[in-house]
Amino acid sequence: MKYSSKITVIIAIAALSFTSTSCNKDKEDPTIEISAPAKHSMHNWGNEVHLMATFGDDQGLKDYTVMIGDADGNHSHAFDFMKTGTTTEITYAFHEHFMVPDSAPEMAWAYFTVTDAEDKTSTMKWMLHFEE
Repeated sequence: MKYSSKITVIIAIAALSFTSTSCNKDKEDPTIEISAPAKHSMHNWGNEVHLMATFGDDQGLKDYTVMIGDADGNHSHAFDFMKTGTTTEITYAFHEHFMVPDSAPEMAWAYFTVTDAEDKTSTMKWMLHFEE
C-alpha cells in the first residue's frame, strides 16, 4: 500500500470513530416527578404547603422555575411564590414551602418548568385547592 493510501485509511478510521462517539445527543426531555403536595389537594388559608419534586435528565439539567399561578400560566401575585435556580446535576431534588394567603383563590396551579443542558424544556401543571 502506498504511503498516501495508508494516511487516507488512517484518517478515514479516525473520522469514523470520532463521529460514532461524539454523537451522544440528548434524546430525552427532562423529567419532573412531584411527590408533594398531592394533585387536587385542599389547603387552608394561613397554612404552609410543601412543594417537593425531583427533576432529571439523561445528559444533565440546566435550570428550573417553580411558581404558583392561574390556569393560563400567569404568576399569581396573591401567593408571591416563584423560585428559580440552576444545576448541572443529572437529578435535582426540589423542596420549598409557601404560605397560603387569606386572599387565596379557590384554585391555583403549581407550575414546574425544567430545562436541560440541551435547552429542551418540560413543564408540569399541578392543580391545588384553597379554602378558609
